[in-house]
Amino acid sequence: MSPQRRPVRSPLSLQLGPVPAPTSSTTCGRRAALAQGASAAAASLLLSSVPLPALADVRGVNQDMPRNEKEVNKYLTNMGFKPLKVPNGFSPLLQYIGTATPANIDGFKARERAFDSTLLVRFAYPNGWLVELPTITENGEAGNIGANNYVKGDSANFAALKLPKGETLTSLNKEFFKGYLSSQMANDVFEDVKVKKKREVTGEDGTQLLVIDFTYTLLTRAGFTVERSGVAGVQVVNDAVVGVVAATTALRYKELKESLTTICESFRASPVKAPSFGANSLI
Repeated sequence: MSPQRRPVRSPLSLQLGPVPAPTSSTTCGRRAALAQGASAAAASLLLSSVPLPALADVRGVNQDMPRNEKEVNKYLTNMGFKPLKVPNGFSPLLQYIGTATPANIDGFKARERAFDSTLLVRFAYPNGWLVELPTITENGEAGNIGANNYVKGDSANFAALKLPKGETLTSLNKEFFKGYLSSQMANDVFEDVKVKKKREVTGEDGTQLLVIDFTYTLLTRAGFTVERSGVAGVQVVNDAVVGVVAATTALRYKELKESLTTICESFRASPVKAPSFGANSLI
């Protein structure tokens, strides 16, 4: 007589115990659950076909800032600031920076700022240069304020560095300004930063500036070097040295020096309260 085989039970069935036979009530419950699941799936499919707001970069308060000289100076006057003088062949750039927390680098470490409050930055730049603005996402504020002629290698970019305790704008030495100038460059693309000359400038509005002539060597990824020269215009705002660094190739410097100097002498930065932007402002 052959032995009777016992049914093989899986570990899961051992944990769940015997499954009761379906009844009319459980059958109805299953049908309802299936119907509900189908409805949820259909709703999910429908929602997936509807465009949702993207978490893309936005310009925040800089989105609708004025672009022409008349509107820029109207904006400045309404805020109680002196108008920006814009020479022929130049355009005004008026932007906020520091309207949101700095974007973090790797999800944990945030970039440090030299200044503590929102700044309203303005300067004049040559017509035709491409403007760069800070962007804001759920990750914070990133990017910089600048104007560049990428084809010819000309640039003008905002830079800031903490003012050392006990120092003033005129007491800062060349070593400090070497660090200031390199703070807006990538560590692997430059060397031999040299501060050639410093001079004090007082604007028509009474703003005290320091204008700096400098040179440095750009190391390209292709393996060759490019000698560059430039001018920086800086002022002290809330215990930070802030300004614009304008540079070009050494071959073009003689031709552009006057324009680079105009950019730097037109620079102004003012601490302001962070303005709001839209109904769902990120700042």
